[in-house]
Amino acid sequence: MLPGFDRSPLAADSNPLRTTDFGDSLRSAKACAKMQSVYAQRNGWLWDDIRFFLAICREGSLSAAARSLGVDHSTVGRRLVAFERQLGAELANRTPEGLLLTATGREILADCENMEAAAFALQRRAAGQDRHTAGLLSVATTESLAFQLVVPALAELRSTHPELQINLRVDFHSLDLSRRQADLAVRLPQPTEAHLVCRKLGAYGFALYASRSYLAKRGTPRRGEGLHGYSLITYLDRVSGPGSPFLGETFDQKDVVFKSNSTFAQLAAVANGLGMADLPCCIADAHGEVQRVWPEEQSTPYPIWLITHEDLRRATKIRLVSSAIVKQYERRRRILRDGTRSRK
Repeated sequence: MLPGFDRSPLAADSNPLRTTDFGDSLRSAKACAKMQSVYAQRNGWLWDDIRFFLAICREGSLSAAARSLGVDHSTVGRRLVAFERQLGAELANRTPEGLLLTATGREILADCENMEAAAFALQRRAAGQDRHTAGLLSVATTESLAFQLVVPALAELRSTHPELQINLRVDFHSLDLSRRQADLAVRLPQPTEAHLVCRKLGAYGFALYASRSYLAKRGTPRRGEGLHGYSLITYLDRVSGPGSPFLGETFDQKDVVFKSNSTFAQLAAVANGLGMADLPCCIADAHGEVQRVWPEEQSTPYPIWLITHEDLRRATKIRLVSSAIVKQYERRRRILRDGTRSRK
């Protein structure tokens, strides 16, 4: 296990799909792949048919499935028709609300998901045994953590390991590490899935910010008396943001005048006098046009988590990149926790 990593809070054996023996799991996944290969040779369809079918089920339309797969929607439609022809059954009906599964489609859905799970398990467990530093690793994080922590760590690591390739996915939504949407994640919310292992890096400080001109015009709100009547800036969906909005102050939804899942868009909105926003201190303190609404207060800390799948925790690239991120956090701990400006 990675040094400092713990399983997420749920008990490991609470996952009914979890296997305890790597050899048995690998043999099972290989057997599934072999069975699929034999079936494909005899019947003329491949794993991609199931992949397309599952994308349609999850997205609800051909166009949405096409976007998730990175192909044209007509390609998705052709693959669905070909799959139905091979099975000799209709799997989905087109309706004004989108595609709806037929009884046959619903019947085979669980089998298709099991085949997908076996395929991803095979990929993960093979990747988990990888001892090479060369090759591609996918990392997911938020915009501000990418800017302040992850990219500096990766840049330093690449100077000594030029053979390493990184795909950095900046997204506020949690990705599915079981399906290899990312190999490693740096996040604020701690995940609860039993198959994930987590390491707490430390604290990430936030405070409420406004522009000087806005506070001069509207005045500074009193702590604990709410933000009613003040213009507010926040995230499009609160899963993106840390903790309770606006440091726990009460507010009216009608006063939320601007929403964005981009930290830098929120910072720009604050600097241009649109209102107040919760922002990372290490970023907002460095901006000359904004200030903390309550500068006498300490920053509000939220934990940063380093996360990977249990099958990948021993992979050399995972360990290498994890160590680089840990070292970078230790080097920047004070700034990430407290910001960069005096709170006088």
